[in-house]
Amino acid sequence: MLDDLRNMLGAGAVDDSPEGLASHTHDWYPGALLRDRMGTPVPGPSVVVRPRDTGEVAAVLEWAQVTSTPVVPFGGGSSVVRGIEPDGAVVIDLERLNSISEVDEKSGLVTAGAGVTGPALRDHLAESGYLLGHEPQSVDISTVGGWVATRACGQLSAKYGGIEDLVRGLEAVLPGGRIVRTKTAPRRSTGPDLAGLLIGSEGALGVVTEVTLRVFPLPTERADLCLRFEHMTEGVQGCRVLARSDLGPTMVRLYDAEDAALFLRHHPDEPMGPLLLCSFDGDDSDLRRERAAELIDGTSGNDDLVAHWWEHRNDAVEEFRKVMAGEGLLGPHGIVDTIEVAGTWTVLRDLYHSVKEGLSEAAGLVGCHVSHVYPDGACLYFTMGSMCKSDAEAEEVDRKWWEITMRRTLDAGGTISHHHGVGRVRAGWIEEELGEWFEVLRLIKKAIDPK
Repeated sequence: MLDDLRNMLGAGAVDDSPEGLASHTHDWYPGALLRDRMGTPVPGPSVVVRPRDTGEVAAVLEWAQVTSTPVVPFGGGSSVVRGIEPDGAVVIDLERLNSISEVDEKSGLVTAGAGVTGPALRDHLAESGYLLGHEPQSVDISTVGGWVATRACGQLSAKYGGIEDLVRGLEAVLPGGRIVRTKTAPRRSTGPDLAGLLIGSEGALGVVTEVTLRVFPLPTERADLCLRFEHMTEGVQGCRVLARSDLGPTMVRLYDAEDAALFLRHHPDEPMGPLLLCSFDGDDSDLRRERAAELIDGTSGNDDLVAHWWEHRNDAVEEFRKVMAGEGLLGPHGIVDTIEVAGTWTVLRDLYHSVKEGLSEAAGLVGCHVSHVYPDGACLYFTMGSMCKSDAEAEEVDRKWWEITMRRTLDAGGTISHHHGVGRVRAGWIEEELGEWFEVLRLIKKAIDPK
């Protein structure tokens, strides 16, 4: 195997060192991090390869099909749902597919390799006065290819949408090495959106190698709004009104009392009850902010809390790392996890209460915030934490959190994932989630990847 790959890619692109294998063994799934903490890590890959271009990715996949070798694509490794667990497979690390085109200013487009990181793309676009608008919490440690493969959604989706709304064309390599490219167009009516099969496919249907994306001029003004509520139901109603208005917010986040206390624990302003944070950008941002304050039945809060959110919105990444290393406030055997689900406004109230009540019986701390809003519904993002007596107990606690959330979400009529994807952790519930479409997906997989 190693000789084949070295002859194909060059010795420098093939890594079987202990360090290289260890860094590609898993993603940020808490269960895998617990295994590291216990000294019993999950099995790693047999080798890591780093192709330079799409042609070399195709060569690896052609070889893999001939030799019946399993392959796992790797971007930033930032998934939290067991998306990376190669166990003897060949890992294709796409970090060298890192080219970025000049911005097509007439069309508002840019083309980026799958290995381009969030900071690299952000800096490149800013030089020309543009931004992508896709800002997941993991933006600093994730890649363009990973966003597409997981059907990701960023914190500014109220204005810019999810990654599927930003993709205008892509290139991918199918199992067996066939390269496919889409024509870049604002919209087409030429049959089913076949390229859309790759968005959210998590590597199961092919390896995304290059993506053409919509970009937007950097905003010059921003107006922030903070509102407080007595009850979460009132805050959810405010989110619904705002999402169905013509005010076009850039960011909307509604924190319940527990999640507000968790997020603002380092801020001198004591959080009181559910808290709605909003931002508007553009030339008339101040006017739209005032209209939103009049439209939503809430109590004025401290707008500086929104600026605090912008400054600290991704701090949880490092705090999660500390807790899972046994160095955080939850002690040496602490466990923390997040699970995002979604539902229509019709089911959202019952979904929130059902999941939170169930989790509250199994966790030391449970918080929730509405993280993404739409005219017809929203995403609920739950954060759980517990102090445990052992890592084995922490493992069992985390498993129970997932069982409670998936079961109650399905029973309430919600969807089991909004933007983190399926991975292996949700795989046991995906057939119930998809219903009759699960068999369609299975047939597509069999046709594209018969081995």
